[in-house]
Amino acid sequence: MEGEVMTANMGAGPMLVRKLSKEVRVGLDLARAFAAIYVVAHHAVKLPRPFDMLLSFGQEAVIVFFLLSGFVIFANESERVRQPRGYYLRRVRRLYPTFLFAMLVSTILWLLGLIEADFHLSDLLGTVASVQDISFLKPGVIAEPYLGNDPLWSLSYEVLFYLMFPGVMYFWRKSERVTRWCISVVCVGSYVVYLAFPNHFSLVFSYFIIWWAGAMLARLHQGLALRASSAVPEICGLSTFVLVTAVGLIFYVPGSVGVFPILMVRHSGVALLLFLLAFTSMRKLLWQFALRFERPVTFVASISYGLYVLHYPILVQIQVNEALWFVPLVGLTVFLAWFGDRILPRLIPSAPRS
Repeated sequence: MEGEVMTANMGAGPMLVRKLSKEVRVGLDLARAFAAIYVVAHHAVKLPRPFDMLLSFGQEAVIVFFLLSGFVIFANESERVRQPRGYYLRRVRRLYPTFLFAMLVSTILWLLGLIEADFHLSDLLGTVASVQDISFLKPGVIAEPYLGNDPLWSLSYEVLFYLMFPGVMYFWRKSERVTRWCISVVCVGSYVVYLAFPNHFSLVFSYFIIWWAGAMLARLHQGLALRASSAVPEICGLSTFVLVTAVGLIFYVPGSVGVFPILMVRHSGVALLLFLLAFTSMRKLLWQFALRFERPVTFVASISYGLYVLHYPILVQIQVNEALWFVPLVGLTVFLAWFGDRILPRLIPSAPRS
C-alpha cells in the first residue's frame, strides 16, 4: 500500500505502519499553531466581559501541547530511541537553544528596567535544570520560572517526559500491552502520592499519562488501527486520572478554578476529552481545514515554541504604553520567535539521525 513501510513492532514481530501523510502533518501544525496563538492571546489580549471568557483556557492549550509532543516524539523517535545518545542530543538541540534564548531576553529586559521581577539564583538554576513550576497555582514547587516568565513552567514537564521515553520504550519492546497498562497505573498512583505528599516529581510523573496518550495516538495511527477499542489502557487511565483529581477536591479546600486542586481536574478532563475526540470524524475535519491554510499554518507552527517561551516577558511583563507599543512588540515577538526556532538551532551541530 502506498505510503506504508515495514518496521519492527517493538519486540512483537513486524507490523505494517504508515508514514504521516501530508494532511496529518498539516493538521498537527494547525493544532500547534492554534495552541500557541491562543496562549499568547490568553496572556496578552484583554477582552471586555463577558467575552474575556473566550480567552480563559490558556492552561488547556498547554495540554494540547503535551498531547502533540507525545504524538510527534513517538512518531519520529520510537525506533531511533534505541540509540539514546542521539535521541537525547536531538532533544537538547530542539529544546534548549530557544529556551535559553528566552531566558537571555528576560535578563536583558530586566537589566534595562523594562520588566519588574525578582531575581533569585535558585530560580535561575532551577529553570536551567528544568524543575520550575508556579507555586501560586500548586503546592510542592521547587523553583519559580526565571524572572517571572510563567509559561516556562510546562518545559520542566516536557524535559522529564523526554528523559523517561527511552526507558519506557525499553519495557515497551518487552511487552507493549503490559507497558501501556503499567503506565496508567503508575501515573495515577503518582497523583495519589502527590495528594498525600505534594512534590514536583510526583505531579510531573502523573502528567506523563497525558503525554503518553498523545504517543499512543501516533502508535495507533501508524499501526492502521486508530480506534477507541484499541486504546482501552489509555482511556481507562485518563478516566481514572479524572476521578482521582476530582477526589482531591475532598481533601483540599477548592479555591479559584485556576489553581490546585481544581486546575488538575481541568487538565485531566480536557486531556480525556481531546483524546476521545481523536477517534471521531473531528480529526479529519481538522486535517481538511488545515490544508486550506497550509502555508500560514506551517509558518506559525514552525515558530510556535518560540512564541510560547518569548511572548510573556515582551507582551505581558514589559513596562510600556500598551496601546502605543502593542503592535511593534507583537512584531518583535514574532521576529525573536523566528530567530529562536529557525535560526538559532542551525548554529548548533546536528545530532545523529539514526
